[in-house]
Amino acid sequence: MSLITITSVFGSGGEKIAEQVAKELGFELFDDHKIQDRAIEMGLSSDDLDGLDEKAPRLFDRLFTSKPAKYLDLLGSIVYDISSKGEGVIIGHGAHLFLRGFNCALHILIHASEETRKAKLVQEQNMSEEKALQLIRRMDKRQEDFVQYTFHRDWKDPSAYDLVFNLDNLGAEWAARLIVELAKSDEIKECSLTAMQEMELSSLKYKVEAALVENELRDNLLAPTNNISVDVTEKGTVHLSGWVSSDHDRQRMMEVVKKVPGVTEVRSDVNVMPAYYT
Repeated sequence: MSLITITSVFGSGGEKIAEQVAKELGFELFDDHKIQDRAIEMGLSSDDLDGLDEKAPRLFDRLFTSKPAKYLDLLGSIVYDISSKGEGVIIGHGAHLFLRGFNCALHILIHASEETRKAKLVQEQNMSEEKALQLIRRMDKRQEDFVQYTFHRDWKDPSAYDLVFNLDNLGAEWAARLIVELAKSDEIKECSLTAMQEMELSSLKYKVEAALVENELRDNLLAPTNNISVDVTEKGTVHLSGWVSSDHDRQRMMEVVKKVPGVTEVRSDVNVMPAYYT
């Protein structure tokens, strides 16, 4: 089994390469549509999914709402849930960076120059060269902003990937074939049971953190004195620790976490902050 993430520059055809790789390996392909399906299977609502994409939040959202933090927690929860199965092909969504702590995933970057991508869009989408170039630069900036905001990384940094393909010099068919052969090789480690279990626990941790942010109970402008840590050390068991501004917040926090899908037990070491600190 292999877990593969494929990140691609817009217009390079990386999605088709991912489709071919998944088909030849017999793996499930997790594109935008499939990721949303998995989110719904995890118990997330359509409201939760609104805005769940590769786009840095607007300045207003960053400054005055908890929405960005919630969406990033939800995205992390989905990526770890998918990865906990030990195999699959995930397209984009910063999956290679969410999984950077695990050594059992193969991370691929598909690159192509603006000229190559422009020619491809003109031919396949019947676009003018000017419109194609504008679209390429806008989408590149969107992806750059997303990764920089979320992970504080340059998304084109080759050190974040195991292999970088330049489609200016290599056809998509060859790229897909090489990825498949590498995924089958002994050099690529399968995810151990321990790693898959850790991913499952991480998925629940992110889901709980998203629920706390959504309910204005953690680390945002509407709850500035609530400093809460979330740990999931065994399946279904959530350990909360830290400080809240009131006993009401502490009780409501327990109620919110208990309702998160996948939570079976909540343990709390949450204290109410003395009045002179609030």
